[in-house]
Amino acid sequence: MTTKDILTPNTPSLGFGAMRLPDAKETTQMVDAYMDSGYNYFDTAYAYGGSEELLKKTLVQRHPRDSYMVANKLPPWELKKATDCDKVFKKSLQRCGLDYFDFYLMHSLTDDRDKLITDIGMFEWAFEQKKRGLIKHVGFSFHGTTPYLEQLLKRHPQSEFVQLQLNYVDVLRGNAGEWQALAIKYNQPIIVMEPIRGGTLAKLPASAEALLKARDPSRSISSWALQYAATLEGTTSTLSGMSSLAQMQDNLKTFRNLKPPTPDELELLENVLVEMNKEAGIACTACKYCHEHCPRGIDIAACFSMYNEYMRNKADSGGWNRSMMYGVLADERKADKCTSCGACVGHCPQKLDIPAGLKSVAKAFG
Repeated sequence: MTTKDILTPNTPSLGFGAMRLPDAKETTQMVDAYMDSGYNYFDTAYAYGGSEELLKKTLVQRHPRDSYMVANKLPPWELKKATDCDKVFKKSLQRCGLDYFDFYLMHSLTDDRDKLITDIGMFEWAFEQKKRGLIKHVGFSFHGTTPYLEQLLKRHPQSEFVQLQLNYVDVLRGNAGEWQALAIKYNQPIIVMEPIRGGTLAKLPASAEALLKARDPSRSISSWALQYAATLEGTTSTLSGMSSLAQMQDNLKTFRNLKPPTPDELELLENVLVEMNKEAGIACTACKYCHEHCPRGIDIAACFSMYNEYMRNKADSGGWNRSMMYGVLADERKADKCTSCGACVGHCPQKLDIPAGLKSVAKAFG
C-alpha cells in the first residue's frame, strides 16, 4: 500500500487503528502479521494513551522508515493558544520516535470547536508544517453536523483527505451517508474510522447474529461490518481498531476476499438493524475521549460496555453473573458515582447524554 493508494478513492485497504492495542508482545505480532500481508498504514493519536509509545517500540524501532506510514492527530481540546500546536506536535513526534508524520489530522472536529479551531489557526499551522516537511499530508477527522462538514470542506480546499465514521448503522440509520456524499462532492478521499463501531458490530443481539450465521456460518460477525464499510464509494483505507492477533487475522481474511455486499446481503443487514433496534443499548464506541474530563474518574466506557453486554444477554443472565461482571470495576469508577456535572458531554463524538446513560447503568447493576 502506497501513499497514492491512500489518496485514491475506491482503492480499499486495511488500516491499522492503534487506539485499543494489547501488550507489547501481542502488538508486535500484530504489526508483523499486518505488514507481512502487504499493508503499512498505522493510525495513532496524541489522545490515545500509550499508543504512540507502543508503536515506537513495536513498529518504528523494528522496521525501516520507508516501509510504513504513520498518521497522527492534533487534538483541539488540548490547545489554548497557537504555540500549543507546536508543543503537542513535538511531543507526538518524540513519543513515536519519528522525524515527520506521513499523515496528520485535525482531530475530532465538531461544530462547537469551530471558534477555537479558527482562532488558533490549526489548519494554517498544519499546512505550514507540511511546507517544512514535517507533515506529508494534511486532513481531518470529523464528528459534527452535516452543514459544518460542508463548511470545513469549502473553507479548507487544501485538505487532502477526511476521516469519517462510516458503518452500516451510521450510514443506513444516521447522517454518515450525507458525510460520505459531501466528501465525494468535494473530491476528498475518505479514510473510514469505526467500521465496527468500537466493537459493537462484532457482537450483536442473538437474533441479529443468527441472521448472519444462517447466511454464512464460516464468517465472523465483524467481517460483515468491515466488508460494508470498506467497499463504500469514495473510501480508501478502512481503519480497524484491532486489539488482538485473532482480530487482526480475521480482518486480514476479510480483506483477502473483499467484494461489495450483494443486494441480498444489503437487505440482510437491514434486517439485522431491525433486530438490533429491538434491544435498548448505549451507542458508545469506547474512544474514551470523555474519560479525562470526568472529575470523579468514572470508567465511562467500561460501564457502557457492561451495560450493553447485559442488555444483549439479560434473558440468560441471572443476578450472580450481572454482579460478577460489574464487580470487576473499582467502586470509585462505577456509574453511581456520577454527579451529572456534564463535564464529559461536550467531548463525546457520538453526542451521547453520558450522565443519563450512567444513570441507566447504575439502575441496571444496582
